[in-house]
Amino acid sequence: MSQSSGDRQVAVLIDDENVSVGSVEWLFDRISNLGRILIRRAYSDWSKGGNVRDQLLEFGIEPVHVFQASSSGKNASDIRLAIDAIDLLYSSPVDTFVIVSGDADFLPLVNKLRSSGKMVIGAGRQKSTSATLVKACDRYYYLDKHEESGGESKPRPKERPRRSLLVRAVRASMDAEGKVTGSRLHATMQRLDPSFDFRDRGFNSFTAFLEAASDVRVTRPSGQGQGDVVIELRRGGQDGGSQKNPSVASRIDAQWSKRAPSRGNTMPGAVAAGEAAKVLGSSKLSDSEHKNLQRLLDAMPELAKNWRRAGNVISRK
Repeated sequence: MSQSSGDRQVAVLIDDENVSVGSVEWLFDRISNLGRILIRRAYSDWSKGGNVRDQLLEFGIEPVHVFQASSSGKNASDIRLAIDAIDLLYSSPVDTFVIVSGDADFLPLVNKLRSSGKMVIGAGRQKSTSATLVKACDRYYYLDKHEESGGESKPRPKERPRRSLLVRAVRASMDAEGKVTGSRLHATMQRLDPSFDFRDRGFNSFTAFLEAASDVRVTRPSGQGQGDVVIELRRGGQDGGSQKNPSVASRIDAQWSKRAPSRGNTMPGAVAAGEAAKVLGSSKLSDSEHKNLQRLLDAMPELAKNWRRAGNVISRK
C-alpha cells in the first residue's frame, strides 16, 4: 500500500563512520517531511568518540555501542546495523528506512528491505559511496558539502549559529515553486522541534506567527478566506523574527496613525499597546515577544523613526 509524503513511519540508522555532526541537522531537515521519525540510532565503538556521541545525543540520536574486534575483517557496526534493520522490518511499523552509509556491503540489506515493500533512502559521503548502492536505493543524499570544516575542536550544536527553525522548515517542505501550505509547514516545524508552540511566542494562531516573521511571505486564500495559507521565503530575507519585519512595523504605524490624530498626535500607552498587540496576533502586548512598548520601539527602528515614548504616552515625532 502506497503512502503519501508526510504519512510514513521512519527509522534512521547511521554508520557513524559515514556522517559528521555538521551534516546531521541537514539530513534530518531533508527527511522531516516524510513523516514521523520513530527510530534514530548511530552505531560505533563509542568508547573512542565520547564528544561526537554527546553531540549526537543533542539531536535525539541513540548511540548504539558496538565493540570492534581488531582481528575481524568485518565492521561490527555494519553487522549490528543490518541486524537491527531486519528486526525492525519484522517487528515494527517502520515503512521507510534511512541508511546512512556508502558501504556496498549494505546492498543485500537494501535489496531485502525494498523487496519487502519498504522505501529505502541512503545517505553518505560521495567520495566513498558505492555507485551500486546509490542505484539500489529509492533516493540517495550526498552529505559531503554539508559537513563542518575546521579542526578537531568543533562547537556543540547549541553553540553553532543556526538558521531559524522557520527557514529550515520551509526549505525542507516547500514544493518545486518554493511554496508550502501552512498546515504542512506547521507539521514540519513540530517534527524538527517537538517543543515548538507558537503560543509560547505570544501568538494566538500559527498564521499570526507567520505574518510577524521577516523570513517569509504569507498569502491568504482569496474569496471568503476559506482554505490554507501559502508560505514562501522572502528573497534575500535573513533569519530572525518580527523585530526585523518592516511589514509588521508598517502595520503598527498605520494603526497608531489612525488613533493618534484625534488626540493631538499622541495616545495613551494602553491604546498603543492594544493596537500593536492586534497586529502581532496577541491578546496583550505583554504576551508577545516584545513585552512592552519600549521593547517594541527598540526592536523596530522603522517604527521608532516616527514615534517616541514618554512615560505612559506615545507621541508622533
